[in-house]
Amino acid sequence: MTLSSMLLKSCRNGILFSYAFRPFFLLTGAFAVLITAAWGLFLGGALPWPEALPASYRHGHEMIFGFAGGAIAGFLLTAVATWTQRPPVSGTLLQVLCALWLAARIAAFLPGALGQGLWTVACLSFWGGLVALMAREVGTARSERNYKVPVLLAGFLLTEVFFFISAAKGADGAAGMQASLHLGLFLVLGMISLVGGRIIPAFTQNWLRTRRPEIAVQLPAFDRFDLGAVVALALFGAAFILWPQAWPTGVLGLLAALLHGLRLFRWRGWLVLREPLLWVLHLGFAWLPVGFALLGAGILSESHGVWDSGLHALGYGAIGTLILGVAARVALGHSGRPLHAYPTMTAAFGLLTAGTVLRLMAEAGEGTMSLSVLLWIGAYALFLVQYTPILLSSRLRA
Repeated sequence: MTLSSMLLKSCRNGILFSYAFRPFFLLTGAFAVLITAAWGLFLGGALPWPEALPASYRHGHEMIFGFAGGAIAGFLLTAVATWTQRPPVSGTLLQVLCALWLAARIAAFLPGALGQGLWTVACLSFWGGLVALMAREVGTARSERNYKVPVLLAGFLLTEVFFFISAAKGADGAAGMQASLHLGLFLVLGMISLVGGRIIPAFTQNWLRTRRPEIAVQLPAFDRFDLGAVVALALFGAAFILWPQAWPTGVLGLLAALLHGLRLFRWRGWLVLREPLLWVLHLGFAWLPVGFALLGAGILSESHGVWDSGLHALGYGAIGTLILGVAARVALGHSGRPLHAYPTMTAAFGLLTAGTVLRLMAEAGEGTMSLSVLLWIGAYALFLVQYTPILLSSRLRA
């Protein structure tokens, strides 16, 4: 069966838009390949880039608010049905939200004032719609412990507003655009720290109980230590946005790295090395302390190279790896398939890890940068090959 026929059948049978993870993981997987390939061609001088904004700002925006934003929407709108015991967000509302996300990604590369205007409207409409849907779900269910989720998403919306106000100023808005991108990055990292801090030890504990019952261990749930680490991350993020070159900011970065490293150690990831779907989550989270440490060290040593490596340890390493790992697991669980990694996905996790290491070494030469781009593309291409039939197929019966 061809891809087009599978897609038509999935839409006709109401499968594709039955759960948010299906269209959004498919869209973000494809976008991860296309946007990175386009960026690699641009760096090589083979592809033009819209000139209304500096290329790095447009690229950064689309990776944070586009790629990561789409994955966040797919995960949260799927998870909220479990959190609230309500029917999943599906059908027309989900189709509209996906259309807004897709329109924003296309408009980002349309030239002129019209393209800029469409990009702005589509981006703000997407985040506004996502906030409204999440607020409706947790509000209707009166799920008080999850009220913070739409508040956090509203932070993305306000950051987008600030970004596009700054972008309208042209060169005079460069500082505002950079601050918006840094704030967006730390909003994603904050969500990883909060949500990852709950699901990674929980998934690990469940696997140990069923697969290795001889190991009698109780992993810590989200406690005061975890809260302290999240607060340290928030303080570091605020300082990094307001005073990115100040030495206290560097110290906060090292503190956030230490606390997140200790969190990871408490989850005992070495016990789940038999299951790639689990160790990839631990590995992805491990890039948080690495990135924080590199950012802190780069600030204190006034080394732009170390500082840049820290940003990419967080963006390429932590965000890229965890989106791939969580998407692989969520798609299996919600489609009724065993929670065990396919060999292709184990290879994809390896490619992304190697690509992160090479990206941190990018100053060693142009070939290192190009190879890191190819490894990212390869990892997400493997995801699409393995998971497109799953995302377009109905849930397996028990």
